[in-house]
Amino acid sequence: MRLQSLFLTLSSLGLLGACGSLDNEPFRAGTVRGRLTEFDPAVALVSVVGAPGVRSGVDTQGRFTLEDVPAGPAELFVVATGELAARVPLTVQGGQSVDIADVSPRTAGTFFVKFHVRGNRKLMDAKAIVDGTPIEASGLDDKSPHRLGPLPEGCYGVSASAPGFASTSVQDCVDEGKQTVLNVELIPEGSSGEERCAFAGCADDSHAAMDGRDVENSDESH
Repeated sequence: MRLQSLFLTLSSLGLLGACGSLDNEPFRAGTVRGRLTEFDPAVALVSVVGAPGVRSGVDTQGRFTLEDVPAGPAELFVVATGELAARVPLTVQGGQSVDIADVSPRTAGTFFVKFHVRGNRKLMDAKAIVDGTPIEASGLDDKSPHRLGPLPEGCYGVSASAPGFASTSVQDCVDEGKQTVLNVELIPEGSSGEERCAFAGCADDSHAAMDGRDVENSDESH
């Protein structure tokens, strides 16, 4: 009897240990529910900053449900209309549902992206993405500025790329109801260090290596 009891106890502990890793899975994410006070159902979108794939539209009452939101501190990125947006900080409890207060979007800001290319290479089909958000634009060129928004007030990184050019990133901020001009210079792929300096500029006391990195040109570096 003692041996049988001991075997059952050890077996139970083994089952608990095996299931423990499985039981932790639901606690890595939670659900967020809320409502927008103003919205255009054809435009409205709610996502998570840094995880733009976690997103939701709104129903006819402005309600939204975000599932599989990573547990921990988070921030919602809200596009309510073509002119209204918001960012909402919150904490998500794993395995639980969070109901947030009604979200009242405010007047959004906008990036006006201007592409610059030196030399004779033609810029076509460029793409710009506001990092960590669902805001992006494609099929761009360097002939005229391109609107990128709406964006809630705050600071953002923007990644830009185009066929035949090296990808680049820039950062800037937008204010409520204002347009921020974002100048983006793209450098042709395969450019040498000297060409990169000609395009992007290098410090006077340095020269560029062939891979594009700056190398100090001083006696001490030798």
